Amino acid sequence: MRIRVGKIFVTAATGFVAAIFMAAPGAAKTNLLYILDASNSMWGHVGKQTKIDTAKSVLQGSVSSLPKGVTPALMVYGHRQKNDCGDVQLVAPFGSASPKAIAGLVKNITPRGKTPIAAALERAGRAFEDRLEENNSVLLISDGIETCGGDPCAVAAELTRRGINLRVNVVGFDVDAKARAQLQCIARAGKGQYFDARNANDFKVAVAEVQKQVEKPAPPPPPPPPAPKTPEMYFSDDFDGGNLAPHWQVINPDENNYLVEDGILTIVAPDGTPVAQPVGPNILKLEKPVPKGDWQITARVLIEPRYLGEAFRIGIGREDGRGIYSSVFFNTYNNVRTDLTLVGEKIASAKGKNARFDRMVYYVEGRNLQARAAFFARNIAAIQLRLTKKGRKYIASVRLEPRPGAKAPPNGKWIEVQKLSSLKTPGDAFYISFGGSASDYLPDNGEGVVQIDWVRIERP
Repeated sequence: MRIRVGKIFVTAATGFVAAIFMAAPGAAKTNLLYILDASNSMWGHVGKQTKIDTAKSVLQGSVSSLPKGVTPALMVYGHRQKNDCGDVQLVAPFGSASPKAIAGLVKNITPRGKTPIAAALERAGRAFEDRLEENNSVLLISDGIETCGGDPCAVAAELTRRGINLRVNVVGFDVDAKARAQLQCIARAGKGQYFDARNANDFKVAVAEVQKQVEKPAPPPPPPPPAPKTPEMYFSDDFDGGNLAPHWQVINPDENNYLVEDGILTIVAPDGTPVAQPVGPNILKLEKPVPKGDWQITARVLIEPRYLGEAFRIGIGREDGRGIYSSVFFNTYNNVRTDLTLVGEKIASAKGKNARFDRMVYYVEGRNLQARAAFFARNIAAIQLRLTKKGRKYIASVRLEPRPGAKAPPNGKWIEVQKLSSLKTPGDAFYISFGGSASDYLPDNGEGVVQIDWVRIERP
């Protein structure tokens, strides 16, 4: 079903709706489809007059007083068969009849059947298929509840979900509490307003109120939102080729424990190997200078947990270890649980004081260390670790990519810790390092492996 509608206004299931449309911003033409409920309940009386006679009178007046430039159409349901839920007819398509002619068609309608509101709204969408870019509205008139098993509230919601500039106004004409609740739901789902008309005068007032909206000129279209600014790629390395690119300097190189192959940089680090410069092995220092202003460095890594003490770190600093860093590490602090923890850390000079924020982002429990490692590997496909500079603030964050088909996947959202502050630039280069922590609950001779997929530095 293709549906493109401007706004929809609905009246109660057998009552009459006099609500009308709000002009869509920027539309060149305006089209209004009246949908008249001609179900058998419209023979009921409100005062001395039947509801169908009141509805006809008000609808004829509304059509006749439409502003110039509004093209009307008329749809009716329940007027031909007693028990036919498919009895929905587009009596006067757009452009086929003048307002005066449509008013004459209304005069001859006789209530007979059921109340297929949902089917009428669906059919209304098709009525606008050749007027997709115009200002389209629907005015539905009804005095009761859906009687054909459809869900008109869901249909109204579906119309709005399709990105249509749509408003559904509903007038309930002499309806009971159950019908009122459904009609109010239609109005909410259709982003419109509900009018409760308990008598003929209320009904006329409601129609007049909506008619005012039609006569108001459409507001000028709002200016288009500015296009989102694409970050500038200051640096990127996908580790293609057979060796590290010359923009990397390897501090404390151990050539047997790092390798570039198939677009991946692999680093092996024994248990207890420091992750920090200057003492850790195979620390990567980027020779390209740190850019001025704001930036963010992100690395995508594939950690293969083996002994659950692995630690990976990126950041800005100096060779003596001072700087601000974002780290993620496996924290095995007892015999039954291992946490994956994010750390934002500022390492100061000998006279200064360090600062650190950390946050557990994922964990597994179990007495078997190998089973815990396998659990992480089954559920986490990759880790994206990031350090962002905004002014004098530095934010460490991480995103755990869930593995397809994982039974306990992480949520895949960015998680961050509290901001760290530095009034002066905390380092002169970007660093990447990998190592492992020692623990009484970890093997004494284990090793960790990390595979770095890519590294990117962007500026806003």
